[in-house]
Amino acid sequence: MNRFLISAVAIIAACSVASAQRQPSGGTRGATGLLPQVVSNKDLQADLKVTDEQKGKFKDAAAKQADATKRMRDLFTGGERPDRAKMTEITGEMTKVYGEVTKVVTDTLTTEQKKRVKQIEVQRMGLRAFANEDVLKELKLTDEQKAKVKTISDEAGTGRRPGGRPQPGGTRPDAAALAEAAKKRTEATAKAMEKVAAELTADQKKAWKELTGEKFDLTKLNLLGGLRPMRNDQ
Repeated sequence: MNRFLISAVAIIAACSVASAQRQPSGGTRGATGLLPQVVSNKDLQADLKVTDEQKGKFKDAAAKQADATKRMRDLFTGGERPDRAKMTEITGEMTKVYGEVTKVVTDTLTTEQKKRVKQIEVQRMGLRAFANEDVLKELKLTDEQKAKVKTISDEAGTGRRPGGRPQPGGTRPDAAALAEAAKKRTEATAKAMEKVAAELTADQKKAWKELTGEKFDLTKLNLLGGLRPMRNDQ
């Protein structure tokens, strides 16, 4: 992915989150950032048990979202810096579209389905969840626990540094090296989560289970706009 397309990914994600945050979340802040994916992600729909009737209501929203995303991707795929005015125009359109998509999903999903979306979003946060205001409120972590969690998170961060940065000479690691780096990041995150769990009381573990629910395969999610899959440690 060239550096301009990476910028497109960031813009698409920002548009989705910004639009979603304008909608009432009714729960964990930031969780609504996952809502735009519901209209097109089949794995997410299957987990949520989205009905055919609900999918029908998503159809127009999904088409609008796909068109907006394609326009942004096309703007960045020429290998040259895109026109700033055009980028601003499309970004504004995307923000509007994602806002419309989020509203459709919010209005269509049941209370239980929206609760599940929030659970998956907390799972997606990984270690970042323990810095989330609403998660901390639910878990009621003590100052001592917060300090321990931060230490664990910091240590895991050191072990999860990206493995795909350019090497001397401007080359990038091959696919095997990238896969190995991703595996190590995932393992480091998993170990860190186990350490954090060990610091929780029985009641806090129960609350955490309620916040996350059944495990979802996070690799089935997309970095908003469908440009690339999520990793388990993102």
